Amino acid sequence: STALSGIRVALADDGSVSPDAGTAPPGDLPATAASTAVVGSVDPGAMVRVSRPEMPAGPRRVGIQAGHWRMADIPDELRRLAGQTGTSAGGVAEWQVNLDIANRVASLLRDDGIAIDVIPATVPEGYLADVFLSLHADGDLSGTRRGFKAAHGTRRGPYEPQLVRAIVEEYGRVTGLPSNGEVSRNMTGYYAFGWSRLRSSVAPHTPAAILEMGYLTHPDDRAVLTGQAERVAGGIARGIRRFLEEVPAGVAFAEDLLVPPAPAWGRRPAW
Repeated sequence: STALSGIRVALADDGSVSPDAGTAPPGDLPATAASTAVVGSVDPGAMVRVSRPEMPAGPRRVGIQAGHWRMADIPDELRRLAGQTGTSAGGVAEWQVNLDIANRVASLLRDDGIAIDVIPATVPEGYLADVFLSLHADGDLSGTRRGFKAAHGTRRGPYEPQLVRAIVEEYGRVTGLPSNGEVSRNMTGYYAFGWSRLRSSVAPHTPAAILEMGYLTHPDDRAVLTGQAERVAGGIARGIRRFLEEVPAGVAFAEDLLVPPAPAWGRRPAW
């Protein structure tokens, strides 16, 4: 195990994540109902109907993705993104920060009886859960930008704005980090949201969001992300708990979705 500026990441001799990192590789994640994302029919007005999924019995489930973790394992459909391994600063790589905080969030939520999946870059096909949150840290060549931001995709379920709001408000309140509203297309077009064009994606009924936790390249943000990681994780966990309280179990999966058709020209997956 190694510690970088307060980050706890278990590493093997070759520098890869060792089995005691407290996470599960893609093959060990529970099976998800990929078929729930199948388009059922086309309604008048060119809206696409997506059949409601059958949620497995059991506790509520949350997926926390550690952005850029295990990039070597991504499938061929994401191979063009292989070089996008994240930012780094202060001797710390982004994936290490993301993984460390993901594990801390997982520990906090497991204490509440919630089933947790810590997910690498490869999302299980049609991933189905009460919440999916992808964790990232921003980078800026000038080193002057700072702050956090969150976003959701398009052509998905109706509860994602509510998830983003809960995360942003609770995360900001707990961490004291400034909010940065510069949401990019790379966030709204994040590949994990692209259920209609990618297998490695989250089912459209799953409330999903991406959180850029702060700028790793800004010394003040980095000090919080690496030196106050438990506080960062606590803010994220509070946001997720709030959303789960606001949206009772099963509500997000109770009805078919009606979404606009995919753009005819398509879009390449983004980070």
